[in-house]
Parts: sequence; C-alpha cells; structure tokens
Amino acid sequence: MWNPKATVENALILLLLTLSVMAKTVFSQNCQNTGCPGLKECCSSWGSCGIKDDQCGFWCFSGPCNLTNKSYGFNYNVSAGPRGPIESIVTPSLFKRIMSKVGNNCPAKGFYTHHAFISAVKSFQAYKRTVAKREVAAILTHFAHGSEGFCYKEDKARGKYCSPSKKYPCEPGKQYYGRGPLQSIRWNEYYGAASIFLRLPLLKDPDRVAQSPEVAFKLALWFWTTNVRPALYLGFGESSKRVDGRLCDNLHPNDTKNLVNQYVNLCKILEITPDEDARSEISAFWRRHLSALMKRCASTRASIITGRYGLSFVR
Repeated sequence: MWNPKATVENALILLLLTLSVMAKTVFSQNCQNTGCPGLKECCSSWGSCGIKDDQCGFWCFSGPCNLTNKSYGFNYNVSAGPRGPIESIVTPSLFKRIMSKVGNNCPAKGFYTHHAFISAVKSFQAYKRTVAKREVAAILTHFAHGSEGFCYKEDKARGKYCSPSKKYPCEPGKQYYGRGPLQSIRWNEYYGAASIFLRLPLLKDPDRVAQSPEVAFKLALWFWTTNVRPALYLGFGESSKRVDGRLCDNLHPNDTKNLVNQYVNLCKILEITPDEDARSEISAFWRRHLSALMKRCASTRASIITGRYGLSFVR
C-alpha cells in the first residue's frame, strides 16, 4: 500500500545523499584551484586529493606526482647544460634589468633585492657551489610569473587556508595564503614543513614572508627544491605544472605564451638553449612545452586548446 509519508521521507533521504555527494565533488574539485592540504597528497586531473596512483600517477594534476620521463616520450633536462656559481649567473646588472620592468604602482616595488636572492639561493646545499644556468632561468621565470612580474609579495586572493593538522596546527588569527614570489604556496601544512626545513617560525608568523625579501625567496626556493627540482629532467612543461597546478585548469594561450617567452628570453640572455635540443628556436620549444603540458591536462581541455590554436601561435 502506498504510504505518502514514507515516500516523502525516502525522497528527502535521497536528496540529502545527492547533496552530500555534490558537496564532496565540489570540495574535491577545489584542489585544482587551491591545492591539497596534505603534504603527501596529489591533486588529480579529475579534481580529487589522495596518495594513490589515480591521483599521483600519470594524470597527477599537482603535488608530489610520481612520474618518469616515459610519461612524455622525451627528456629535455632543465638541470643539464652549462653551470656556474649563482652570483656569476645572476649578476647585479641582470637582476636590475629584470626588476626595471616592475611598475611604480606595484605594491612590491623595491621589495625583491639582488642581495636577498643570492643569499637565499646560497643557503641551500644544492646551490652552494654551482647551479645550471637553465635551472636559474626557470626559477626566475616562475618567480616572476608567480608574483605577476615581481609586482606583488602577497596573493591578491586572500584566504585562511587552514586544514586540521596535529603536526602543523594553525595559529589563531593567522592566514596561510600565498606570499613571496611563488604565491601558489598555500595551507598551514606547507608553511609548517617550510618552518622546520628553514628553521623559521613561519607557521606561527606567516606574515614574515611578506616582510623579509630573503625569507620570501627562501620559502619559494624550499618549495622549488622539494617539489619542482626532482622533476626538472622532464622539462620546462613539468616544472610549470609543479609550480602551479592551476595552470591547466585556467590555461590561457597568452599566459602560457608569456611564460615560455620569459624563459626563452632569459636563456638567450644567459647564452644557453632552453633545452638539450640545439635546434630549439622558440616555436619548436613552444610546441614541445605545450605538448608536455597538455599530456598532464584533461584530454577534453587538451583537444580544445590544440584544435583551436594549432600549436602555432608562438613565433
């Protein structure tokens, strides 16, 4: 016998379950915009956080992805090629040339200094003696891109970015949004891990990153050496994904074009090729970069970008 009350109750239960699933889906998709709160978690191209192969394997969107050069079919090592002491590569005149493009109305005008950059780089064991010129070009490119041309020292989109953590609990009243030249570094777990590595109280005082240019560079370099540097043998495309996993989701041709142009131009200034291919003129390098990047994006987005622009709009 039909029971109207039971039917309504069942409908409400079904509605609540549906809303629950939708809420979980929306939350998981946020990792493509905000990253995953856990240090060991990967964000997949489908928007879920986790540590399994579904998240950290070939379709890993960002985080500690488990990849090999077989993922791309080529090996364009950004950490190979000519090397030298960091102060001989990034000279005061080169740094001044880069910073000369910072507008007078930029909040971070004059904040990032040559002395702070060199001091921060030399504080890392991996760079105490020599560093690959190609890696330096990639670092400066991503630092400039991450701070909108060194114009900002804090993310314009503020947020608390606090996740429950016994190891790295949030300090009351503090917010863990992006600061420094890599403003994709968010969440208390990242600030906490950086605090231990750098021996700085960044978990208790995250604002310190925006107060000291040396600390700002150190935080960015900590993220670079931990999350990006191990994958430099996969090429510049992979470094782009590891620095900011949102690049795929918000892929705009002009933004990516500017990123590649900055890297190639810095390589020219340093008198090196952008990768191991000696024939690497900008159009060929661009095609390889976008090809690598697209392999890490959802296939639907890849087909839209490559189909519309034909991989030929950079010359």
